[in-house]
Amino acid sequence: MKKKLLNFYNKREEYIKKYFHENIDFTNVFDKYINEKRDNPIMIIGEAPGANEVKLKEPFVGKAGENLNYLISLSGLDRKKDFLITNAFPFRTFNKNKNRTPSASELKIGSKLLEEEIDIVKPSLILLLGNSAIKAFSYIPWAKEVKNLKKCGVYEINNYKIGVCFHPSPLAFNRSDIRKSLEDFFKSIKSFI
Repeated sequence: MKKKLLNFYNKREEYIKKYFHENIDFTNVFDKYINEKRDNPIMIIGEAPGANEVKLKEPFVGKAGENLNYLISLSGLDRKKDFLITNAFPFRTFNKNKNRTPSASELKIGSKLLEEEIDIVKPSLILLLGNSAIKAFSYIPWAKEVKNLKKCGVYEINNYKIGVCFHPSPLAFNRSDIRKSLEDFFKSIKSFI
């Protein structure tokens, strides 16, 4: 899986450039702990890399990444070994050098890559964090129903366990109700794998 996954990550730019060229930073950002992963890790899907992620070439390393690390610590699992962290759209999207949410058409194209990545990883659990991840995932033909699911629950779709919850962005995390939902959700993850 690991070699196949690295080859896949190195092909994404070529695929995306068939459709989009502007306001995208094509720096390759992926989980740097691939060689330490257990088989069938939990796959966390976020929105898209931001400026911090591009700088370090690793997903979830900014403030949302700090929040995610805290949540992962509540799960009792190890970020390096038990989770593979990726994005709904693989590259940073920006406008006037500020991060922007990927467009619906970008997420639709990104979903084709996401489906291939899932097929390679065969995750024990897929966690969709935030609306962009949920939207991109819903473009996968077998996963359309995911957009109708209640947040912070785990469901079975096409023989995959799918967890749907909020994105741990600073804005969301500052809301006590969202923070509590995320904390409770991550505390329960072990029971689903």
